[in-house]
Amino acid sequence: MSGSTLRRHSLRHIADLTVDPELLTARFDRTCATTACSGRCCADGVWADVAEREAILRQTDAVQRHMDPTQVHDPARWFDGETREDADFPSGLAFGTAVSNGSCVFLRSDRRCALQAASNEQTGRLKPLFCFAFPVTIVDGLLCLDEPRDAACCTPSATGTVSALDLCADELTILLGADGVEELRNHRRDP
Repeated sequence: MSGSTLRRHSLRHIADLTVDPELLTARFDRTCATTACSGRCCADGVWADVAEREAILRQTDAVQRHMDPTQVHDPARWFDGETREDADFPSGLAFGTAVSNGSCVFLRSDRRCALQAASNEQTGRLKPLFCFAFPVTIVDGLLCLDEPRDAACCTPSATGTVSALDLCADELTILLGADGVEELRNHRRDP
């Protein structure tokens, strides 16, 4: 099966989003759930778009209130200083979050994200898009599954019975929008 293309998704900076056939055929164990996340996906930090980084830095006080004492509270140390050009991000630039205590600087000791905890009506959504979407990602315009990190929430199984589209329904909706998910599901049904 060759990769299909999505055109009705909400990612305006990627006109034609190609779909990795594995995303349409991967299966997961019935006990697998993205809500059972252990935070292992946060081990290396994450890439954030310019707008995401700026939103986080504008809400420093809110983020700091949701951090625990073991975390780096100095916003000057929240990003690693590495910038890369990347067309998968709306601005075309991505910034890496720093790694502290063996994981993303925003991952608390309870394995939950301070950015997600700080997100509300006043701050808006602070957690970067690719964090919300994991284990789904986009690499060079290809919608695919990221490298597995934890068997409990994001590792395909040869004997699995749950499709990636069902397991990651919420993540795909956040990433693609409802129209994009509908188009993706239609590609799954195409011969």
